Amino acid sequence: MTRIWHADASIMVSAVAGLLLAAAGLLVGRPQVVALATPLVLCAVWSIAHRPRGALTLTAVAGTTAVRSSQLDIELTITAPPGADTAVIRALSPGNPSIAAMVAVPGGTRSLRLHTPSVRTGTRELFTVDVLGLVAAGGWNHGPVHLPAARVLVLPRQRRLDLVPVSQQLRGLTGPHSSRRLGDGPEMRDVAPLRSGDSLRRVDWRATARRSPDLSQLYVRRTFAASEASVVLVVDSRDDVGPRVSTWVGYQESAPYEQTSLDLAREAAAAIAKAVVDAGDRVGLEDLGRVASPLPLAGGKRHLQRLTYALALSRPVGAPPTRRRAPQIPSGALVYLFSTFLDDNAADIAGQWQTHGHRVIAVDTLPVADLRGLTVREIYAWRLTDIERRDRLITLARSGIDVLRWAGGDAARDLRGAARAQTHGRPR
Repeated sequence: MTRIWHADASIMVSAVAGLLLAAAGLLVGRPQVVALATPLVLCAVWSIAHRPRGALTLTAVAGTTAVRSSQLDIELTITAPPGADTAVIRALSPGNPSIAAMVAVPGGTRSLRLHTPSVRTGTRELFTVDVLGLVAAGGWNHGPVHLPAARVLVLPRQRRLDLVPVSQQLRGLTGPHSSRRLGDGPEMRDVAPLRSGDSLRRVDWRATARRSPDLSQLYVRRTFAASEASVVLVVDSRDDVGPRVSTWVGYQESAPYEQTSLDLAREAAAAIAKAVVDAGDRVGLEDLGRVASPLPLAGGKRHLQRLTYALALSRPVGAPPTRRRAPQIPSGALVYLFSTFLDDNAADIAGQWQTHGHRVIAVDTLPVADLRGLTVREIYAWRLTDIERRDRLITLARSGIDVLRWAGGDAARDLRGAARAQTHGRPR
């Protein structure tokens, strides 16, 4: 970092004007002119003698991760050498106009907190900052000192859902559900004679006294085994579109106050994952946009944290790939598919899973479309695209796949209704 403080024009003007006035006063013999030039020369000499020594430093403190809220913050600290007591700051964050301000640096240190509105998730850039150091009395400046934008991983907020559908094909020997198999569980099945292998702790002495008063035969209480359900969350990260249709073509970025389709998919998946884990079941993660190994089925708070991080890191990479074969899903697992369904690929994969015996719930994560700024031809193109998308969703619903909309609808109510229908055995 450079330590050079550059003199501005005020020192040169003050010194030259003072010397010229002093010379003119001496030539014409006017002491009052020399007296008038003396302060100008002294000011230039004083500024040179009190030039700041050392560099202006700029540090920013921002967390590496944050949970999605209405804004992102950064703590900016300016450290100036003795003599430098003013700084001009220019900060720029993606999607927002630049801000500029002149601030005092009393005592050589000044801390500022910068805020930028943002409802987005994933890897986000914060402020790019440039600071110019000044001397309030004038004469010297330093910089500008450039601070590149820090990156923060914004995690999706885990919305609380009361009840969500889970798989009815239970697995394992522990869990919150009662299976049809005999085993250790809270739900009683029947009372039966003691057989080889039964634990004596299960002997029901009241039933034994009623059925065999002479204790020639012992009776035990048999229960259903406790099991857990499996849920696989599939995120379609091949595209990430915002509510403004005009930003879909080209290189325009969605505004930081607008949630995109992938933001909605991350939050929907995080909310359902939290509900599944809180209920004691297992959940896994698959990404249609990547061929990398998925996050396997597991449960617990630490697994939920890993899954939330994986959701935040999901993003489009290159051209959207087309998957001909559906990713392999564990047997008996229920599948949640989060997609915009702007092409046939996600719908075709959902149909393959249903053919393999999985129950599939399609979650439409396309934001509510904003058609402002479109030409007449672009509006017609959007209408045709929307008609094709709606036809895909109608076809999925007719094939027995549950379809619900996350943006613009009451997803919590729809999930609660689907879960209650599943509990009562009604087809959905």
